[in-house]
Amino acid sequence: MRTSFSRALPLLVGLAAAACGAPPPKLVAPPPLSPSLAVVGATLWDGTGLAPEANAVTVVRGDRILCAGAAGECPVPAGARVLDARGQYLIPGLVDSHVHLLFLSNGSAGEELGLDLRDLLAQGVTTVRDMGNSPSALLSRVAGFEAAPRVYAMQLVAGRRFFFNGIRPVQTSRGVVYRQAPALTMQWLGWTPIQFDRDDDPEAVIAEARRVGAMGIKLYAQLDSMSVRRLTEAAHRAGMPVWGHAWVQPTSVGEESAAGMDGLVHAAGLVGELFTPEERDTLVNDGDLQSVTASVATAVTAHDPRVLATLDSMAARGTAFEPTLDATRHSLATYDARTRHVPSVQEGYVRAAAQFGVEVTREAVKRGVRISAGSDHVAYGPVGERASLFGELQLLVDSIALTPTAALLAATRDAARAIGGQPGRLIGTIETGHYADLVLLSRNPLEDIGNLESVEWVMRGGKIWRPGQLRSGIAMR
Repeated sequence: MRTSFSRALPLLVGLAAAACGAPPPKLVAPPPLSPSLAVVGATLWDGTGLAPEANAVTVVRGDRILCAGAAGECPVPAGARVLDARGQYLIPGLVDSHVHLLFLSNGSAGEELGLDLRDLLAQGVTTVRDMGNSPSALLSRVAGFEAAPRVYAMQLVAGRRFFFNGIRPVQTSRGVVYRQAPALTMQWLGWTPIQFDRDDDPEAVIAEARRVGAMGIKLYAQLDSMSVRRLTEAAHRAGMPVWGHAWVQPTSVGEESAAGMDGLVHAAGLVGELFTPEERDTLVNDGDLQSVTASVATAVTAHDPRVLATLDSMAARGTAFEPTLDATRHSLATYDARTRHVPSVQEGYVRAAAQFGVEVTREAVKRGVRISAGSDHVAYGPVGERASLFGELQLLVDSIALTPTAALLAATRDAARAIGGQPGRLIGTIETGHYADLVLLSRNPLEDIGNLESVEWVMRGGKIWRPGQLRSGIAMR
């Protein structure tokens, strides 16, 4: 009875005061909830190159990192929501700097895009760079998904022969097939490559790329070295990065690097260094690069002095490199799994590219070329057959002999540098002012890169998602 009366007493006093004409007591508003969140107790690996920090504190406010470091250096704000992460490991959100997300069928991407984006986020991938589709179509679709990595798009640019190469018969193991210009196939999938002729205005190409939402350009094929240089310089004047689909035929990797390009993709592309400019200029048809790669790319030619000289030049100029080894591994596994074996140029290319690419990547690492862990992941087809960032990092450790720490840097800090521009300055590391993109793991990835699969939760822009939530479809509701 005493307890009930004591609780009711303030109300009774207030009513009595009001009845006597006295003003009612002021109601004091509760203190506002703190907008901050603190992850405490985890071992912090911030991706900057510093050693891990045990028992660290990471404070997030809104979508940004407010503070990260030792408990004494990073106090927990009063009223902050606290997440206890003792015994666990906090790393930056992973960055896959080479994906292809949009593949239209009858004008629609179907459900696969949303499913794929949620699965990428569940893996701890908080940022991806799409290396060629339709930037405007892709970005408008991605904007409709809350549970998704950050998506940045590059604009494909290619020369005239990529668009107008005629329809020609080609003899294959299945008989004669007719091949059309590669650009037509891309356009059928919903991609929108831009044509550039040598006498065109590169500034106009860059302006169009910006208009459709691209943050950089990817040079794809049939561009001579002068065109590559003019496009690269125009893009850099506009503050946009430039990457090449090595080689861009007839321009070689070495010539692309000398033109000032920011990076190059696909280790097998360095086979172009084995040909003279005159020889490269004769490889004008779709499929020619596969044929010559199948004929000359070996574990021995990967160490050719011409290849090594190009890698040294890339290291000196700071040209980044995405080997995309996992994509080749998946293609090789597909051929190995076939019960009926029919040799083809494409299979010969894949088998040659696999061994050549591993050896070239080893040489690139040895010579100090900066590696970005782009996977060449695609958002369609059986999930088990898609290249993944996990697979790429595992190959970098197992086949290239990178340490787990070096492999992680290739998927965080160095991948952010590869993306470049303003986006690249806000991702890839856990630092004050950067996006709050974090991954909490139950096991130490610096001991075993396979421990990246022990994801407890993923934070993207301050919002936390759990893998089961994303993969079950709960994230859609």
